Amino acid sequence: MIAWQHILCVLIVCSVLPLEFIQGQELSEAQQREKQSVEESKKNLVISGYRPLKDYSFTDGVASFIEAKQSWREQRKCISCHTNGWGLAAQPIIDPRSDEVADERTFAQQYLTKHIDGDAKPNSQFGSIEGMVATTAFLAMSDARSGKEIHQATRKGLDNAWELLDESGTWENWLQCNWPPFESDAEFGPTLMLVALGELREIANLKSQDINAAQRLSNYLQDNPPLSLHAKAMRLWAGNSWPNLIDEQDRSAWQQKLLDAQLADGGWSMASLAGPAWKRDGGEGQTTTSEAYSTAFVTYVLLETGLAPKNAATEAGLRWLREHQRAGGDWFTRSPRRDGKHYISRAATAFALMALAESKTKEKSSTPK
Repeated sequence: MIAWQHILCVLIVCSVLPLEFIQGQELSEAQQREKQSVEESKKNLVISGYRPLKDYSFTDGVASFIEAKQSWREQRKCISCHTNGWGLAAQPIIDPRSDEVADERTFAQQYLTKHIDGDAKPNSQFGSIEGMVATTAFLAMSDARSGKEIHQATRKGLDNAWELLDESGTWENWLQCNWPPFESDAEFGPTLMLVALGELREIANLKSQDINAAQRLSNYLQDNPPLSLHAKAMRLWAGNSWPNLIDEQDRSAWQQKLLDAQLADGGWSMASLAGPAWKRDGGEGQTTTSEAYSTAFVTYVLLETGLAPKNAATEAGLRWLREHQRAGGDWFTRSPRRDGKHYISRAATAFALMALAESKTKEKSSTPK
C-alpha cells in the first residue's frame, strides 16, 4: 500500500510540473549531491589525521619518509620525482648519519648506470628521459649535500644528460602528462638541473661541458616565460647559483607574488602555484585551501633564497607545517591530478622536513656566539 501511495504521489507531481522542470530539478539535485560528495571527500582527505601540535615530531617525519622511500624502491624499482627523487636531496640534510643516505644513493647510482650502459632497456617510465635527467640532478644534489666529490655515476649521468639535451635548450621529450608540478611542462627539467649544478659547483669544479649546458638551459628559460608561480619559485631557487638567470625586477616581483599568495592560516594552496596545464581529471581546478606540498615547497624556497627563518612569512609557513603533520608522521597533499594517487604527499614530506631542518640551521648560524 505504501509503495502504491508513493507511485501515486510521483504521478501527481509529474502531471502538475513540466517534464523539463522535473528533469532539470533531478539533474540539479544529483549535481549538488555529487558536488557535496566531492567537497566532503576533499575535506576529509586534507584535514583528517592531524596530530596535535604538542605531538609534532621531526623524528617521526623522517622515519615515515624513509619507510615510504624504501617501499617505493622495493615495489616500483625506480626513481620518482614525487617520491624518492626528492628523498635523495633531502636525506643528507634531514638525517645525515642514517644508513638510508648510502642505501638510497647506491640504488639511484645503479638504476642510472644500468640504463646508460644499456644493461637495462627503456620501458615506460623506466629509463625515460625525465627519469635519467632527474635522477642525475637528484644524485648531484646528494653529492653536494653529502659533502662528497662528484660520484662517477653522477658524472656519467651529467654527460648523458647533455647528449640528450635538445637544440632548444630543454629536454623536449620530458614527460608532460599533466602530473604537476614535475611532469606537466618542459621547464621543470632545466630549473631542476640548474639547482643541482649550482649546488654541485660549491663542492667541486664543473667541467666545461657542464658550464656550457648550464648556459643553454639558462637561455631556454630566458626565452620562455614561466607558466606558473611554481615555475617562478623554481627559477628563484636556481637563480641563487646563476644570478644572470633572472633580472632583479623579476626576482623582486616573483618573490612578492609568493608572499602575496600566502593564506591567512600561514599556508599556500596548490591553486596559487598552478599553471594552465594543472588540471585534475574531469577538469576540476586545484585545491584553494592550504596544503602541505605547496606550503613546504614555498617555505623552503623562501628560506633558500634569503628570507630569514624569523621572517613573518616563513615563520607562519613553518608553524603551519608543525600544525599539519599527520598521525603517521608524514604530510599529506591531495593529488593535483586524481584522487587515489596522492604520491605528491611524499614530495610534500621531503620539502616539509627540508624546510624545518633548514630553519634550524639558519637560526644556529645567525645566533651570536
